[in-house]
Amino acid sequence: MPSGGARASIDLSSSAIAVTVSQQGVRVPILIDGRLVMPPGVAIGPAGQLYVGLDTTAARSLPADHRFVDDPADLLGKPAGAYDATQPDPVDLLAAVLRHAGHHAAHQVGQPITKLTVTIPPSWGPRRRGQIGEAAARSGLPSPALVTAPAALAAYATTLGLTMPENSCVLVCQADRHPATLTVLQAVTDGYRELATQQLDGIPDLDHLITQRVVHTATNDDDPLRAAINQPCDANAEGRLAVLESVRTARNLLAAQDRAPVLLPAPRQPAVITREDITIAAQPLLDQVPTTITGLLDAADVDTEHLAAVILRPAHALPALTDRLAHDTGITPVLVGHPHALADGALVLTAAHQPQPRAATARLPRVRLRISDLTGALLIGACSLTLLLQAVLTADITKVFTSVIGARTSLPQLGTAGALAMLTALAVAHLAPTTWLAGTPAASTPEPTTGSLIRRGYFAAAVGGTVAAALYGLATGTAVGLDYTPYLKWALGGALPLAACAALIAVTAPRIHTDTTPTWLALARPAITHTITAAAGIFLMRAALTLTTPVDLTGMPGLAGSLGAALLGAATALTASHSRVIRTITAPGLAIGYALVFSYDTSSALIVGYLIALTWWSLRLTAHTLRLAFPHVRAALRRLTDRATG
Repeated sequence: MPSGGARASIDLSSSAIAVTVSQQGVRVPILIDGRLVMPPGVAIGPAGQLYVGLDTTAARSLPADHRFVDDPADLLGKPAGAYDATQPDPVDLLAAVLRHAGHHAAHQVGQPITKLTVTIPPSWGPRRRGQIGEAAARSGLPSPALVTAPAALAAYATTLGLTMPENSCVLVCQADRHPATLTVLQAVTDGYRELATQQLDGIPDLDHLITQRVVHTATNDDDPLRAAINQPCDANAEGRLAVLESVRTARNLLAAQDRAPVLLPAPRQPAVITREDITIAAQPLLDQVPTTITGLLDAADVDTEHLAAVILRPAHALPALTDRLAHDTGITPVLVGHPHALADGALVLTAAHQPQPRAATARLPRVRLRISDLTGALLIGACSLTLLLQAVLTADITKVFTSVIGARTSLPQLGTAGALAMLTALAVAHLAPTTWLAGTPAASTPEPTTGSLIRRGYFAAAVGGTVAAALYGLATGTAVGLDYTPYLKWALGGALPLAACAALIAVTAPRIHTDTTPTWLALARPAITHTITAAAGIFLMRAALTLTTPVDLTGMPGLAGSLGAALLGAATALTASHSRVIRTITAPGLAIGYALVFSYDTSSALIVGYLIALTWWSLRLTAHTLRLAFPHVRAALRRLTDRATG
């Protein structure tokens, strides 16, 4: 990125911490300690050392002199000075969590984190929001942009194809964390406006409800584990924590299977639960949903008819909640269960609020033009001229007395020469936005923007390459002394598809965002090695068929022709795709196949195959340019396609 940094998005509103980084317009999920999500727990050693990324299972193995905080974010909200010496400062704990997450993000993408987005619960006000900013400052991260969880979920749902017209409303339910929260949002021009939010309070969290049911079903009335479950501060809390953690594990398993075991403290036998058990245990929570929705919609001053969608962040193995929301609202909820959904959605939302400059208005760093920079264009141009001269000099001209009545040469080779002339122009145009011929312009004549240089360079390439190809056709007709029409058609036929793509790139490429322009420029550079390989293969094939240099000096025309065909086949495969896997598979196969089928009758077809591959390369580059220049069109077309097939 030109700024030398990346934007990280950290989700603090879910049951586990997820981190996503936006790098050159691509969202990259971050692995923290080898995991997609990180538990928010922090252990505090006797000397004040902090260990982050622990869950309750890992906490049970800590030494007795260590303290464990399940989630530092739950401790935020107290006024300054309210913490005594015996209490850990939650801002320091949260700073340690942010520092750990930011370190992994910067290391994975290879860039420092210069912008930060943090997803928070909707109920947090100025006090906790300020503490988040203080924690980010203590961790060495930049001041964060804060996005509420419902807004992040709604933004992520739009990337899945959900349409949210302006001023429409959406009901968002986040049930993966206690207490479950319902929010009504209204889509506005700059994002989402929160109309009302309400929590399902007054009942234990879902894991505790399931634990109570499992213990009361699997134990006797006088079992001390029952008292430990009902009294969180009981001396037997270790057994309670073990059962709770086993219940969490079982719920995760039930998301993919019908039954799951729950381990109880010895000597008790394990219990087995199903999704039906979870539904029965969650009945107190489900019973609150209808009244909560009614009160929430009244507070937001909307009816169910005003809701364009319902978005649900589901709890594991609780499909009954989806059915209850669908029954009470009349709308089937959109399920958003991806672990990085909130971090990704927050990035989408902040990117929409902070549009990046485009190449049309930005100036990328440029370097002074050197001879080495022209090497690629010179080599491609030399290949083009070599193929042209060979096609002309090896033409089989038929004369009657002094009049030329016929001439036979390789028209596909002439078309390749025209295409390489256009490719030479594209290689020169690629240098325009990255190099300059003289010193820095004076203040009175400011340096043109990158977008302007791309536009000028590729328009000039489209015109110049077409003119060069036309001259090739005219020169061939003049050299053989016949009508130039067939030669002009082939030379222009090879060049015009690339010229059309160059013109379209000149129009659209200046719209590309600045942060993706360097990547686009790297993709737009013509591959020199592939071109030289193809030209060498065509040259050897023609020399073998006409017994001219170098075959007339070395002999063995069959071997030379097969070698040239193999080179052309490999170049065709390398040009047609940029995937390493596809190249590895197809390049040897095409090389061997071309060598086996090479003959006088098949040589033209083999060359046409390379022309098709070269045209496909230009079309693929143009399509990629359009996707970068108009990123929202693809999502809109996908939504239309899904709607038409739905």
